Amino acid sequence: MHRIAAHPAAVVLRAVAGSLWFRLLGSAVAVLLFVHGVDLGAAIHLFQHLDGGWALLAIALATLSVASSVLEWGVFLRGTGHGLDWGFLGGWYLKGLFVNQILPAGIGSDAMRALQMGRITGHGEMVASLVASRMAGTLGMALWGMCAAVLMHTVLAIPEFAGFVIFAALMIVAWVLALMAERYRARIPERHRFWHAFGRVLRPFTATFDAYRCRPVILVQSIVAGTVGWGLNLFSMTAFSLALGGNVSWEVFAVALPIALLATFIPISANGLGVREGVLVLLLVRDGVSAPLATALALFVDLQLVPFAVLGGLVYLVEHGRLHRPIWLVRRLGERVSTAMGFPPLGSPPPAPAPERVGDGRDGSR
Repeated sequence: MHRIAAHPAAVVLRAVAGSLWFRLLGSAVAVLLFVHGVDLGAAIHLFQHLDGGWALLAIALATLSVASSVLEWGVFLRGTGHGLDWGFLGGWYLKGLFVNQILPAGIGSDAMRALQMGRITGHGEMVASLVASRMAGTLGMALWGMCAAVLMHTVLAIPEFAGFVIFAALMIVAWVLALMAERYRARIPERHRFWHAFGRVLRPFTATFDAYRCRPVILVQSIVAGTVGWGLNLFSMTAFSLALGGNVSWEVFAVALPIALLATFIPISANGLGVREGVLVLLLVRDGVSAPLATALALFVDLQLVPFAVLGGLVYLVEHGRLHRPIWLVRRLGERVSTAMGFPPLGSPPPAPAPERVGDGRDGSR
């Protein structure tokens, strides 16, 4: 068989699309188009008149949603014999959020945990736990979307309902295939050398899913945690809409957010930045939300996890000896400010007193 050479244009397009600089440029263009296409001033004006009580409730619900995500992932590790503390798992999850904020890749958090924590649990088991938790959360997202479409009484009027049904069905099929993969992998005959060797490489991954199959309680716990966590996120968005002076129901977010989050996987932008916000604004405006309120809510989706990412960065600094005490940051900042203003650094010894003048023996009164 003769190998068909790829067209030079296709090779160039693949190289450009996979370039980091291309994604950064695409993100910059998408953000500029988003800023130009919305009334950013009106959205900022809504933030200036924020209701503190509803905003605190939104942040509290978002915190519980993050905790549910840790539970959704951690039950797979703890339920298969890894005695990892919940605080340890939570710290790694927060550090993953920090990585997602600074790297232009939607799976930066998972990649970091797979590489670093895989040294403790085994890379196959760690990757399996991450994939399984993503599948559990995605299934919960699809279930919330179907319920929202039913409650909005537009089951036959919008294509999103059919999309959520198909999506949920595909996730169930994916679960079945993952849980049964080890059985079929073990049956690959040795005469098929390539597939047999490929199966040996996948064995740590498929064997972990087989362990999940033998422990159905773990599966139920993770799916329930993922479903509850996504619901908390939806109610957090509703609470924040009330804080901005609007009243957007959770059903609207349950339909719009999953579609907008698909922009994360668009290769023209890093993490779908700019594209994701624009899609969400369009979907919210279509459902009757004012453009300024839709813009403010789209910005809240981006800012929602920033405090937890900052906390993950602080955890990283503490673990690497950069931040033994919280006062370290204050001290370093004070030293920089003092130096810039010409004052002695904080904590430095006071200047020595000026030496006394030694007289020449003459009495000045004479």
